[in-house]
Formats: sequence, C-alpha cells, structure tokens
Amino acid sequence: MLDELDVRILRLLQKEGRLTCEQIGAELDRSPSTIRDRIKKLEEEKAILGYAAIVDLAKIGIAADAYISADIKPELSSKAMTELFSLESVSEILHLTGERKILLRVKAKDSRELTEIIDRKIRPLGFDNIEIKVVLDPIVHYPGI
Repeated sequence: MLDELDVRILRLLQKEGRLTCEQIGAELDRSPSTIRDRIKKLEEEKAILGYAAIVDLAKIGIAADAYISADIKPELSSKAMTELFSLESVSEILHLTGERKILLRVKAKDSRELTEIIDRKIRPLGFDNIEIKVVLDPIVHYPGI
C-alpha cells in the first residue's frame, strides 16, 4: 500500500518524468536520499512500471490514430493477444466489460495503412463485431493518478 508521500512522488513524476531527486525533495520538503529510496522502492514494488516520453505523433509520421473495440471467441483469445502484442502499430490492449470485450489503440502513418492493419492483421486473428473510432483531434492526455 502506498502512503501519501509515495503518491505525491508519483504525481510529480507523472507530470515531469525527468525531475531529479533533488527537485522532488525540494518540492516535497524531503531529502534527496529519502526521495531516491522511495523511488527505488516504488520501482521494486512495480508501482512504477517504467519511464516513457510523450511524443507528438504527427512529428514521427503517425497521422491515423484509432480505437478499435471488438469481440473474440474465448478459444481464440490467447493466440490473438500474443499476435497483437507483436504488432508495433498496436499501442494499447484493454479487456473491457460491456458489449465488446477488447479495446485496441492502433496507430498508422495514414488511413490506408490503418485499414490494412485492421483488415490484414487484426480481423484474421478472429476478432468480430468490430467498431472503429478514429481520433479526429488529438488532445494531449498525460496519464495520471
């Protein structure tokens, strides 16, 4: 279980992942060594799963971003998930409640490539009842708690 200091450290790191222990310590009125120890503990306990940069997709040639919800038969699910994990264009896979059980986030250089990914790589895995929602205007969302 995380205490209030852990949560405050996580919030700061989520806003700016490049903060130093000294900067976090100054913000929270704690010593850098205390912050360093807490971050190490959070990493070891898998409260911090990793570090990543938030990227402007357009600047790396990604113009098509879509959320795809679908169903899959239970007997096909395990193999399909393994295949999805290997697709570079799939950035998120979520298991949901509701009418469609799987939600994917797929990114591609353009709508043609997006269509090919869906028709040639995702549908053949056994997904059906597919609904595609294309992102029209991306609003930067910083993950947070």
